[in-house]
Amino acid sequence: MSGGMGGIPGTAYGGATDPSALQITDGFRLIPSVFVGERYDTNVLFAAKNSGAVKEDYVTTATPQLRGLYAGNLVTVNAAAAAFAEYYVKNTALSYVGTSAGAMIDASKLASRVREGTRLNAFDTYIYTPIPPAFLTGDVAGEGNNPYLRGFQVGRANTQSNIFGANLAVPISQVVDLTGGYTRGFIKFGSTDVQQPGALLNTNFQTYTAGLSMKMSRQDTISLNFVGSEYVSEGTFATWGSTVGWTRLFTPNVSLISNAGAQLVETRFTGTPSSTTIAPVGRLTLLWKDSTTTLTLAYNVGVTPAYQFQPQALLSNVASVSLTQQTAIPELLGIGSLSYGRGDQIGGTGSTAISYDSWGANGGFIYRVTPKTFLGLTYFYQNNDQSFGGQSFTINRQVVQFSLNQALY
Repeated sequence: MSGGMGGIPGTAYGGATDPSALQITDGFRLIPSVFVGERYDTNVLFAAKNSGAVKEDYVTTATPQLRGLYAGNLVTVNAAAAAFAEYYVKNTALSYVGTSAGAMIDASKLASRVREGTRLNAFDTYIYTPIPPAFLTGDVAGEGNNPYLRGFQVGRANTQSNIFGANLAVPISQVVDLTGGYTRGFIKFGSTDVQQPGALLNTNFQTYTAGLSMKMSRQDTISLNFVGSEYVSEGTFATWGSTVGWTRLFTPNVSLISNAGAQLVETRFTGTPSSTTIAPVGRLTLLWKDSTTTLTLAYNVGVTPAYQFQPQALLSNVASVSLTQQTAIPELLGIGSLSYGRGDQIGGTGSTAISYDSWGANGGFIYRVTPKTFLGLTYFYQNNDQSFGGQSFTINRQVVQFSLNQALY
């Protein structure tokens, strides 16, 4: 779906659905591309069913994109910038133009000049759109990178977001690495096209990790990490904790990434007493990938912000499965995903507690007419049930879309 909040354009399903998602081994390359889609959307305002504001429409999308690839002796870069325009047939006032840009930089070769074997990478993504953060589905490459993609859903509103991060691993022996990571970002809301049941909350955040990673065998790596975060939105909440991780390469096609631990959550919101509690934190990702199939099973638990109703910390659980499958017809890919999320206010009781229950699914086919030309037909379903102040707000949406994605190289 265009216009949503995500990472670098073209990373959905590991890049399998984007003809511009190439890899190069040397030099510099620019890859222009254009995505054109026509969809039927049952809820273009992302409005709650009982709000009386639900509108359906036929929407035309055009997204020109320029991807830049660089592979040098010291760094590699994968960057993309795009503009996405949408025209609404029935509700023409909703038509808009948005922008997105992102880059991933691998500077491991440069860092290895200081210490052999050092790994260093950084990324930054920016997006401006009236399409709000949606339930994350189908992103094999980047699930969990955006802490706002957790199942919570607001109505259509002008939204601006930027996320920057970096990761570092420095070997201190043949089997032990010193590791660290840092992410910083913001989300800001502007004017809205639908009356919201609660205020939209601008939020700034930062997360950080530091620890040790030990390679126990060719297949097994264990880690011990300190993890922390801070979220600022009409008050703050912060977390501190630790996790134990295990990475396992079962076969060349099957791998597991996991970590689990606990964190101390301290909330300091305006007008409410400060509180401290303990919450779980963890991640489990199982990946199967061969020449015809990419299958990802993922589960995440952690503390994320509410950005509607009132500032609060939510304990969020998200489970997802995503599949890309080569069919018996040459160059025809089947794609599908299913995700479920549950979030509850930490320490929240009574009529002002916030919670959500959300699930989404999509499926369809991508036909690679040529390496440069992809045709797509997809169906998407989303259901969000959110509760605040003793009231329930259900957002239901279905989309059918036909698309053409053309790379120009």
